Amino acid sequence: MASAKAFDAYIFDLDGVVRHFDRMEEEAIERRHGLAPGSMIHAAFGSELGNEFICGRIDHPEFEARLATVIGPGAAAELLAMRPEVDHGVVSLIEALRADAPVALLTNGSTRTAHELAAAGLSAAFDMVVNSATLGIAKPAVEIYRHATGRLGVPPERTLFVDDRPLNIDGARTAGLVAHHFVGLDELRRFLGRAAP
Repeated sequence: MASAKAFDAYIFDLDGVVRHFDRMEEEAIERRHGLAPGSMIHAAFGSELGNEFICGRIDHPEFEARLATVIGPGAAAELLAMRPEVDHGVVSLIEALRADAPVALLTNGSTRTAHELAAAGLSAAFDMVVNSATLGIAKPAVEIYRHATGRLGVPPERTLFVDDRPLNIDGARTAGLVAHHFVGLDELRRFLGRAAP
């Protein structure tokens, strides 16, 4: 018999969904260091350097040192010193969802992700954590979504993936998951309400 639940498992992104960096502060750092808007994040995470970092091939000190050659040591230090705010509304929703189905975290993280989750009080917030830096594969590669659903033991088509980046949403859909582009908690709640049987 088919499950009456809308989904048999849920997978959440970390940055931009469960926790948020202050984009205004990022812009302020760029202004202080004479950088073009958006160039700092692009240099850090929209390049081969960023891919090496999130795939665990380089650690934080090497990442900062190499980033400093692109955007300057001051900007690199300030960017990496930023600390995100946890969205407690999203965390509460995850707690509610876990009452009926497993919830995993799938993040393009780093070698410090486990420490960061512990520091934020999120170590026990998920049934499973899939970190690109551990696997050596990052979103939006199809393989990382299939790895996550395989570990959950749930068919991709019965799994909801939530992420704030359209590229990652596309990757999840290519892997066969149902995917929701996160733009805010209220919209996510409405989506879940519409999906409920």
